[in-house]
Amino acid sequence: MSYLKNILPIWGLLALFFVASGGSAYAFSVLAPPDEKTGAPNEGTCADVGCHAQNALNVSGGALMLTVPETYVPNEVYTIVVDLSRAGQSKWGFEMTALDANGARAGSFTAGDAADTQLTETNSKQYIQHTTAGTAAGTNDAHGWEFKWTAPDADVGPITFYAAGNAANSDFTPAGDYIYTTQAESTPPVPVVVGIDFVGNVEATTMDADTGVIYTFQLTNEGNMPDTFTLEVAASAAATEAGLVGSVNMDSILLEAGATQEVVFSVSGNTTTPPGAYDIDVIAISGADNQVRVNLLTTTTIEAPPPPPMPWDVNDDGIVNIQDLVLVASEFGQSGEALKGDINGDGTVNVLDLVLVSSHFGENTKVGQ
Repeated sequence: MSYLKNILPIWGLLALFFVASGGSAYAFSVLAPPDEKTGAPNEGTCADVGCHAQNALNVSGGALMLTVPETYVPNEVYTIVVDLSRAGQSKWGFEMTALDANGARAGSFTAGDAADTQLTETNSKQYIQHTTAGTAAGTNDAHGWEFKWTAPDADVGPITFYAAGNAANSDFTPAGDYIYTTQAESTPPVPVVVGIDFVGNVEATTMDADTGVIYTFQLTNEGNMPDTFTLEVAASAAATEAGLVGSVNMDSILLEAGATQEVVFSVSGNTTTPPGAYDIDVIAISGADNQVRVNLLTTTTIEAPPPPPMPWDVNDDGIVNIQDLVLVASEFGQSGEALKGDINGDGTVNVLDLVLVSSHFGENTKVGQ
């Protein structure tokens, strides 16, 4: 009887030792893994020697996947998903922390409503981990956890989520367990920059209002994101009254950041458009911010056509008279180029040229000029 009294405490101690040592994997899967085992900088994992070290870390055949926001807005709440998989495994555990570039806690986790996650803190860092219910014992091949994360109340730069998962086999030993680690980054949104560069020659002259003129401009997106630019034309009252019309070869254009596109702008009138200088605006407007716009003020000058030639006013004094006849007579009989007396342009000064001068005798050739 005394023998039994002595041996029972020994067996009790051995049982406690088994749970505390050989059964450590089982204890962690039921309660929680120790903190600082996510694989974050200066942290280990549960694949360290003395824990679940029977299999290599991140051995092929399994995977740990994180779903986190690609970008975060301060104080916004986001759903985080952790997915762990390995064929043949049937018990699951994980641990996660979120840190800024300096290794400090970034934001706050909130345990899920399903009571499958719990929160801990160590060295000013917060961790979210599985609970006993969260091990999903008997769930084969894969399991996941879903919970909330609140972003920091200010922009702290890139935030990295570090996580480790244990795909276990429920045999109450670490021999068949596999540890996986992964990380994912969330960055603050990039401030939107909107900018336009709109340049080109803005002055042109023509004597043919009906055909008009063509301007070529270069439109550049100087922002940091794709932008759709609208092009508008605004003619001055004088241009409209003169019958001038301006048009661009496109109403809008999508440009990637830094991209440039050629814009063709044409201005034309009609046969009744009077000579003069006419202003027409071409406006490029950002679709991202319609307050950002650039105006190009074009000035199209319509010149009067030169008066028709009047070769019978040989000395160009404004009147056809005897002096012009004398000049023709002085070159009479000559042939060649650039003869002022060759009124009809046939290369020879003869009686036909005298007849032309005579037919316009007395005309004032400067009238209307």
